[in-house]
Amino acid sequence: MIHATSEPMMQSAINTLKIVLLFALTLTSIQSFGQENTPKDSLFVVTYTTGPAWDFEKSPNDQPYFSEHSKHLSTLRKNGTIKLGARSGEKGIIVFSAKTLKEAKEIINSDIAIVNSLFETDIQAFNVFYPGCVER
Repeated sequence: MIHATSEPMMQSAINTLKIVLLFALTLTSIQSFGQENTPKDSLFVVTYTTGPAWDFEKSPNDQPYFSEHSKHLSTLRKNGTIKLGARSGEKGIIVFSAKTLKEAKEIINSDIAIVNSLFETDIQAFNVFYPGCVER
């Protein structure tokens, strides 16, 4: 048997629980709404080949703008833009993230070695169809 004085306390506890649950559901809905509407960056691949300014008589470290190029890539790697870098034959390849192809081109073309034709680049969308992990 429930006493008359405990019934209002029980109802108050139930009402408090309902408010807490409603708040939790609302917060969860707001968080997932924000995640669904936040566009993720796309992936792009840039292929580097030697450009007209490359002097085949010099080593890479003796090329003009090569040091600045390395620093540019290091900055992109440290800030998480570069996802993967590799060499394939005579080509350098970097997979990186950007919001749009236009932004991807701006990122790569801001490299002084590109501006001064030490390298030529080809920038394309990179569409992963078999996600995984690349390790050496």
